[in-house]
Amino acid sequence: MTSWNNKKWLIVLLGIIVIALAVGGVWYFQSRDFILPIGEEEEISFHFRLAGNEVVGWSRGEMIWRIKVQTIVDPERERSGKMGEKLILQDIEEGYFYRDGEVFFTFSVEEAHYHTRAEDLNLFGFRMETPGGDWMESSEMVYTKADEILRSPGKVIGRVGKTDIEAEKMMVLLEENEIIFEGGVEMIHRLEVD
Repeated sequence: MTSWNNKKWLIVLLGIIVIALAVGGVWYFQSRDFILPIGEEEEISFHFRLAGNEVVGWSRGEMIWRIKVQTIVDPERERSGKMGEKLILQDIEEGYFYRDGEVFFTFSVEEAHYHTRAEDLNLFGFRMETPGGDWMESSEMVYTKADEILRSPGKVIGRVGKTDIEAEKMMVLLEENEIIFEGGVEMIHRLEVD
């Protein structure tokens, strides 16, 4: 009889430990930001795709941008349990903007925020380079999918050909392949003298 009582208490004790571990595990994982490690291939939503370690943005069936990234954080996941409206892309290796299937320019950023409903992209610590060697830098650039424009809300500096450029704002019209500088534009052109 004593042996049966000991077994019964041991089973009850093990049950309590298992339940406590399960509740602790659920609490731990729900109290953290959702971090999605990039896998072989995983479909997150219809307007962007994860494949390998790349996040790709599309418009009218054409690739517009592509970012090689190691970490995606969804800060809203813990509150609702569903994918949030803003994903934070971190540990970014490199990025590309495309026009007509060709690389328009490459870029590097410290961090990117992807807005899943509007499909817009905020790029922080932005530096772009064209295949010809031209470059521009800004603390932030904002890609708006609705009008396919990349805007700098703050100061930009860079070089196009032999011309150094500084401006308060910049717009890249991706559809027209044009760059527009606005506000206090300063240009210094370097002449070659023989």
